[in-house]
Amino acid sequence: MKKFLPALGCTLGEELLRPTRIYVKAFNALKNKVDVKGMAHITGGGIDGNLPRVFPKGVGAVITEGSWPVHPIFELIRKTGNVPDEDMKRTFNMGIGYMVIVDEKKKAKTIDILERNGFNSYAIGRIEKGLEGVKYAKT
Repeated sequence: MKKFLPALGCTLGEELLRPTRIYVKAFNALKNKVDVKGMAHITGGGIDGNLPRVFPKGVGAVITEGSWPVHPIFELIRKTGNVPDEDMKRTFNMGIGYMVIVDEKKKAKTIDILERNGFNSYAIGRIEKGLEGVKYAKT
């Protein structure tokens, strides 16, 4: 726990005790600037268990794997614990803590606002009618 791990840039203990990110500032940064269609806090259950809650029936999401950087702690957990991909997604979200759904035309503006307010942001998928739940696609 006290050994510095270069891949993490800190000790394992420091990484595991890092506080949870709070997203109210992200919401406030976007409020009245972008028409937000939906938001999901990605907690236990991962993207699959949380994102569909904001969709009406007949609407789902396609998430593009590899469209965001995965923090080294998740690779360490996966390799050290021999944890299957599905369990990594469901338990650790692969670093995605909050999702904001906006119109495709507002994607760049949304990312810019979030980045300027200290939130690393990525376009990680798309919404599709006729789809239920979440599907994953490779880049």
